[in-house]
Amino acid sequence: MTRGPSLARDPKPVRVYKVGGPALEDPGLVGPLADDIRRAPGPSVLVHGGGRHVDRMLRALAIESRFVGGRRATSPAAMEVVEMVLSGVVNKELAAGLTRAGLPAVGISGRDGGLIRARLEPDLGRVGVPVEADPAPVRALWDAGLLPVVSPVSCGPSGESVNVNADEAALVLARGLGAAALVYLSDVDGVRVGEEAVAVLDAATAERLIEDGTITAGMALKVRMALEAAQAGILEVVVAGKARLTGGFPGTRITTGEDMANQLVRSRIRRGLP
Repeated sequence: MTRGPSLARDPKPVRVYKVGGPALEDPGLVGPLADDIRRAPGPSVLVHGGGRHVDRMLRALAIESRFVGGRRATSPAAMEVVEMVLSGVVNKELAAGLTRAGLPAVGISGRDGGLIRARLEPDLGRVGVPVEADPAPVRALWDAGLLPVVSPVSCGPSGESVNVNADEAALVLARGLGAAALVYLSDVDGVRVGEEAVAVLDAATAERLIEDGTITAGMALKVRMALEAAQAGILEVVVAGKARLTGGFPGTRITTGEDMANQLVRSRIRRGLP
């Protein structure tokens, strides 16, 4: 196995993956995931979730777990479990699996090198909302020809570990890296309207479908996050699932409805390109 060339200053577009659901839990999909990453036109970074793994461990240890507004209220005892599972078992297994698939990877967390910094959410204990990412640790791994695999556990105001939503961690990291693409891989193959997953969804339609209850719960949160990413100037924002990795439906592309040429100009300016 050989490592690729230095990617730290590669001018090619950056792609950020957020991985959860089957793509994270099915060992048989690690190889196809590695293939998808290899097809990216430039360097990539992968952020993962793992909430179901955390749920199982909290139940086994009889530690209470409750959700408020879609976020897991996290006591200090629960935070130890969250960090152990996400930054330990899940992170290292995924990095090792990608390495076995021929894509040398290194597992880190949002705490390593101050990669992701977060503010605390009131009344939820050690729950954070990411506010800033420092791309230096990721670029150092790219420079060594390695794929960064990132646990969303991040730095709180005093450097303490905080529990951060992986979708939000992926978005703040994409912003910090000036990414051109953000791919959300989860347990659904795209955004469904009726019985079918749609290929493209613009902002106005998405907002209407959320308001009328067609898009609900976790998917509504994911679509809002994708819209925020598109509005931030990330040119390609995709919500996808297992089918993308098995040669099927590649996912739903989320757009702001803005002319693509204008998006490209804004993105190049934001990344300091001519």
